[in-house]
Amino acid sequence: MAPPLYNDLGKQARDLFSKGYSFGFIKVDTVTKSGDIELKTVADHNIATSKLFGSADVKYKIPDLGLTLLERWNTDNLLNTEITFEDRFARGLKFGLDASVAPNVGKRSAKIKSEYRQESFAVNSDLIVDSTGGPVFHCGAVFQYKPWLFGYSTSFDLSKSKLTNSNVAIGYVNESFAFHTFANDNKEFGGTALHRVNEEMELGASVGWTTGEQATRFMLASKYQHDENTILRAKIGSNSLLAAAATFTLKPGLKATLSTQVNLTSVNNSGHKIGFGLEYDSSA
Repeated sequence: MAPPLYNDLGKQARDLFSKGYSFGFIKVDTVTKSGDIELKTVADHNIATSKLFGSADVKYKIPDLGLTLLERWNTDNLLNTEITFEDRFARGLKFGLDASVAPNVGKRSAKIKSEYRQESFAVNSDLIVDSTGGPVFHCGAVFQYKPWLFGYSTSFDLSKSKLTNSNVAIGYVNESFAFHTFANDNKEFGGTALHRVNEEMELGASVGWTTGEQATRFMLASKYQHDENTILRAKIGSNSLLAAAATFTLKPGLKATLSTQVNLTSVNNSGHKIGFGLEYDSSA
């Protein structure tokens, strides 16, 4: 199995802190499929601001060509088109074009993407051209030696001939444990850890520190599969925010999520959040 791309290092732990929570929003997500065509819609209602955000994705696959076409539109009037080829010219090779335009503000951008993955390494590169700035080249690489992962990524601003960042990471992954630590530009340092206690329970931790700041950020999270239809989640961080969520499978393909967040520094005051999410996947 190929190692993850650089930006996906620590993703297993990060998902424990982000997925399954919808506090502050009422969300409805749907995914429907018909043959090689997939339609995905998202609607988010921000409870605090009463603002509604929506997006629609249409994905079309042509397996014989290894081609995937994606069209996306959202209520911010951003139009996006992706064309991707995978395993077309070499196994493990993926490349494509991602272009977007915001007609109301005249903003345009394009990204030429590529990645190549084998059993012991994964490399990727992106060339981004934006109407608001010069072209920027991003690249990353991850090498795997047994359970150990070693990664490096960098960005180069072609218009200024300047290296804009340099990041390194080290990870360790096995069946029950995943660990990841990183240093970004010698300014931001941190790491994540995920422990699969058993088939029902997962525990996670995240820590971070930025030069110039006195406090260290940390967060703890847990996920418990109570039964085949119920998942319970909880997390708490150094910012004194406690969050909890419960996801219920109402029937195959239909899930409902209830979540809440409480500020422990002002329990008796306002500012707490609740949320509700509904997910439907016709292919489940």
